[in-house]
Amino acid sequence: MSKTFPTEFIDFLKRPDSYSHRPDRVEHIQTHISHVFIASPYVYKFKKPVNFDFLDFSTLEKRKYYCEQEVELNNRLCDGSYLGVIPLYKQGESWSFDPNESKLPVEYCVWMKQLPKEHFLIEHVRKGGLTSGHLDRVVSRLVPFYGNQKKASDIRQWGRPERIKTNTDENFNQTAPFIGDTIDRVTFDTIRSFTDRYLEQNSNLFEKRIRDGRIVDGHGDLHLEHIHITGERICIYDCIEFNDRFRYQDIASDISFLAMDLDFNGLQIESRYFAEQMAEKLDDPELLQIISFYKCYRAYIRGKVKSMESQEEEVEASDRDHAARLASRYFSLALTYALFGSRPAVLVFMGRVASGKSTLAGLAAEKLNINRFSSDSERKKLAGLPLAERASESDRNRIYRENMTEQTYKRLIERAKEEVSRGKSVVLDATFAKPENRNSLTSEMESIDTNIYFIEAHASVKIRKQRLAERTRQKNIISDARLEDVDFLDRMYHPPDEMDSGRLIRIDTAQSLNHSVEKLFLQISRISPTTRGSRYGRSSQISW
Repeated sequence: MSKTFPTEFIDFLKRPDSYSHRPDRVEHIQTHISHVFIASPYVYKFKKPVNFDFLDFSTLEKRKYYCEQEVELNNRLCDGSYLGVIPLYKQGESWSFDPNESKLPVEYCVWMKQLPKEHFLIEHVRKGGLTSGHLDRVVSRLVPFYGNQKKASDIRQWGRPERIKTNTDENFNQTAPFIGDTIDRVTFDTIRSFTDRYLEQNSNLFEKRIRDGRIVDGHGDLHLEHIHITGERICIYDCIEFNDRFRYQDIASDISFLAMDLDFNGLQIESRYFAEQMAEKLDDPELLQIISFYKCYRAYIRGKVKSMESQEEEVEASDRDHAARLASRYFSLALTYALFGSRPAVLVFMGRVASGKSTLAGLAAEKLNINRFSSDSERKKLAGLPLAERASESDRNRIYRENMTEQTYKRLIERAKEEVSRGKSVVLDATFAKPENRNSLTSEMESIDTNIYFIEAHASVKIRKQRLAERTRQKNIISDARLEDVDFLDRMYHPPDEMDSGRLIRIDTAQSLNHSVEKLFLQISRISPTTRGSRYGRSSQISW
């Protein structure tokens, strides 16, 4: 067959009367590598005749083999749901599951029981019903599974940095065509730089994990949509069958997929709980040291897969657009892991008036897909003034008094604490002209164990005055500062000379905005402890 199945073939499988048990309806789902037909109470999964760098389903023999592999491998964690491999025949111009006079199958599919939708973990997440009990049951299923794996030499070798780099290099090569579409150049380069440096600088850690027997034949695709829990059993299905090297991996890599998926769905606290429980039950404290690297890897893979789906011609245009949006979100998440690891970070964009801090803060927040809070907005909200209008002279005299400024900075700190308490990073955008404001924020963030970086934007007085002159001609500007305010505001500004180089980053905003962000991310990655295999930090406090 060609790269895509004939329309008549798909139409046959979408008809209820094509199946001997005559379902009421057939639901058709497809990805970039498979067609799935849900004909309750069964599911029929066909592998597309495609050949990518990481899989080859190009011939009927290969599709049959990988169907058989899928059934065998998935019975490890989902026994009883995979019923077998069944053939499909063609008679004249029609297809049938009944051989009749046909002797040779023209296609094969995986035949399995349908799992009730409401019991998948992703459904519990969507309904806000995920509990520690669900995650505890996942842990109790996975721990013996990993413990019973054979530690064969051909599997252990995939824990070596050079073998891991085979996979990561492949990911970067396959996503390069999507630069400018689902991923931007800055994000691509930052993640690739982090990945290569981590592998280079942590070779001893990778070797130790090989010696400790942490490399196994795992699941390979462990995320919320693949975990099904009822009162009687837990089924973890749809493991990777098409490429052994995607299953041969560190246990931390395998479970990082689920931890990442929880993060992606806004459940950072639950993600940490799951990782900590796995580390405890496996007696593997170093799992928490390496998991952020693997979460970055997993998020990037999801971004790659969704990017491919966004280009799949057989998929509806709306689904392609949705896949592209998801891909961008996954790449943003991978970027946050590359910069900050699994701990939330507070990025404080500060500097003199018109230094470019707000523009830089906005783009950084967009690329990282995190919330941004500015002193200009918070100040006007506290005063009950319209955001997009310059305050009158009397209002400016009122809202820029010292007591109002203190309330504004206090509110920014509260915003940051709210985000960090949920395990989320955040951008703060304010002048932070006084050391006491900077010290107060630093003290509060250190008390809740989070990373904090001050980014001081710089530009010459000439450039800043040009920006302010332009601002007078623009609409919907939240900031009240104008050209006539420069000298006064500059006298009020105290440079952050008290800060050490591990916390302060200075960025010249006279260059292009993208170049400024690229330099910012590069500097964060150099001073961040993530590359050196940092741990989560203090154990989380979780309320259920």
